[in-house]
Amino acid sequence: MGRKRVDDDSPGGRTIGAVLLPEGVLGGQTLGRLDRWRKARAIFLRADGSEAERAVSLAIGRAWARAQVYGRARRLLIVRSVEGLLSHLETELGPLAEKVRVAPEDPAQTKWDAIGNLTPLPAAGLQVRSLWLLDVLRSGGLFVEFQPIFDLRSGEAFGFESLLRAREHGGTVRTASEIFPAARALRIERAFERLSWVHALEAAGRLPADSILFLNVNPQLVVSSERELSVLGAEAERVQFPYARLALDLVEVEKVESLEALRSALEVAHDLGVGIALDDITSGYGTLRCCLELTPRWIKVDSAITRGISRDRRRRAVLKMLARVARDFAVALVAEGIESAEDLDVCFLERVFAAQGHFLARPGEEPAPASPELSEWLAARRPMPEPLPPGQPAVTREQLEGAEAAGPDRPEEPADSEVG
Repeated sequence: MGRKRVDDDSPGGRTIGAVLLPEGVLGGQTLGRLDRWRKARAIFLRADGSEAERAVSLAIGRAWARAQVYGRARRLLIVRSVEGLLSHLETELGPLAEKVRVAPEDPAQTKWDAIGNLTPLPAAGLQVRSLWLLDVLRSGGLFVEFQPIFDLRSGEAFGFESLLRAREHGGTVRTASEIFPAARALRIERAFERLSWVHALEAAGRLPADSILFLNVNPQLVVSSERELSVLGAEAERVQFPYARLALDLVEVEKVESLEALRSALEVAHDLGVGIALDDITSGYGTLRCCLELTPRWIKVDSAITRGISRDRRRRAVLKMLARVARDFAVALVAEGIESAEDLDVCFLERVFAAQGHFLARPGEEPAPASPELSEWLAARRPMPEPLPPGQPAVTREQLEGAEAAGPDRPEEPADSEVG
């Protein structure tokens, strides 16, 4: 797969810098659709129902009466900015915003096409507020940071999770929690997911030669298209990244409805020696199902469980259950979001294999060494607890029935918790 200039087009995609963009991220049709909001001097608006129409009339006053009428829709001029207009309407309409549909006016588009593509006001507003991602893509502002994952026995980083970042023109850096929702709002999530893999694999050359790359993968997209992981495989082979060093970090895997379909989609990855990690895990019951169907190597316990665990018996009870499940399925437990020695102590005592978080090392474009705090903790740590007695079940019947009845509900966050 060759490299081309930023303005070159090819059947396979488009390049920015040294990274090939899959078709659909910045294709001509996608650009045209998104640029309509930026270029619009007017919008078409349709209020469904008399109540919604009255609310719009009150929100914009005389502009509603002066607007050109096209059947049930009206054409409103944009006085300042489209983002400001849509935001004002959303605020003023409240719940009625769902009953209002809008579309940008485009001189190159017929009114028939524009009104035929009216979008609910909240979705349109979110799309316009997400256009910053389009600017980042055009400027080549995506980059990858790596967060080390430390083996708590040896104290060594055996793996690194790739974290996508976006640097805007003014220098503001946005994290994955903002980037991927923006891609969904712009309706480029599938192509953008592939793009995130490309960036991570390109950057993985900076990692130690024997380390594992934990690559975030949305299992919902994998289930809905058999081609998704073949694209990932092609990119891994292009950059000559060994499959044995690759782990698919399945985010929010507990929300997948058909684990059977996901298992089928992961068969080739298993055959090639790619590792599977269950990410964002919060419950014992959901983990049992995932372990039975997906044969993971790692269970990554969500920060909703680990953060503040030293002060919350309910969180510790969930971790105990997960530790027993991990032991029975011969899966390694990884604690995410560790920000204090006290929380790490609890995870260590509950036989967690590895951990990641700001207490251990902060993410960086270059692999970071252990923090001074982790080094001190490792030097002072107690011996590893004895393993669980052989033959002890992962969970009791009562625990499993209680977990199934409760579902994957998370414990309450402690009042003083912070996001790291």
